[in-house]
Amino acid sequence: MDGIARVFDSDGVRTVAIVGCSKNSGQTTAMNHVLGGLQGAVDRVGIMSIGIDGEEADFWLGVPKPRVAVREGFLVATADKAIKGGTAQVRTIARTGAVTPLGELVLVRVEKPGLLLLAGVRHKADVRLLVELMFKHQAQKVVIDGSYQRIMAADPEVSNGVILATGAILGRTVKEVAKRTRATLDRILLPLATEAEERMLLEDAMRYRRPAVREKGGRIVVLPDPGAATDEGDLREAMGKGDAWVAIPGVVSERVLRTVAGHRHGRVRVVVQDPTRLFVSTPLLNKFRERGGEIVAGRAIRLLAIAVNPVSVLGYTLPEEPLLAAVRGVAPEVPVFSFHDKSFDAL
Repeated sequence: MDGIARVFDSDGVRTVAIVGCSKNSGQTTAMNHVLGGLQGAVDRVGIMSIGIDGEEADFWLGVPKPRVAVREGFLVATADKAIKGGTAQVRTIARTGAVTPLGELVLVRVEKPGLLLLAGVRHKADVRLLVELMFKHQAQKVVIDGSYQRIMAADPEVSNGVILATGAILGRTVKEVAKRTRATLDRILLPLATEAEERMLLEDAMRYRRPAVREKGGRIVVLPDPGAATDEGDLREAMGKGDAWVAIPGVVSERVLRTVAGHRHGRVRVVVQDPTRLFVSTPLLNKFRERGGEIVAGRAIRLLAIAVNPVSVLGYTLPEEPLLAAVRGVAPEVPVFSFHDKSFDAL
């Protein structure tokens, strides 16, 4: 599949994270398609999963799950006890010392093709370490299954680009799937902070590891302690009268954005490190934006493509062509493909 090879070759893309709009939206199937697309073009591929992939059945629903097939030469990060759950023959080439419920996190090289269970990667530091190890051991490309609700792999410091998996699991109608896909895009495609003042404000916030506020008159306040990010009074007072800029060095929680959204004296522009730090509900995010609020990021996520799965594990299937058209309608500038047609080749 030349299309996937082109995605990786564009502008130095070496590491791609696959994240989902919801659980069972098709991340693992998308990863398998990507690996298939690289066959013949790339010999040494590194893969890992933030979560568990390759098991026979979903833990909660009991329905069959897509297995992960690996080829000779693949570099795979997994927990050492998980290796026994596969059929591939592997050789351990690096140990990380990181302990997981399934044993130590290790890097293995596939010596005989087969199935393999991917498990054990849970922290961003582990992801970054394993990516570095894979390239150290001559991986040409790295694919990370980010898993639902664990989009840290989409952090631009970790991956060069993202493939978003969506599909029928999001709703019983084409319209509902498109709407929920758009909500995810609104969350992960935050615009890049381009103003010098807001980038400097974010640098201050990150330097002191505390929220920093710049009010309309130019006064800058770094809140007095790490807990002040959730102190409504301190944050509200720091925003002053008029427009304000608020830089958050860590996670933007529901409570923080609710306080910011309640600013009645002007518009607020929130500056975050990257979109993976945004942990707020869609209704609150929409309410904030409807009041003129904006959220920008110091590092923006690069969306490479959207993978659409018309089949739901709950037992129903949506019409493929209308579903593809609806998703393309909410993401007109992003390549959209289905696992069940040839549009994947045209990326």
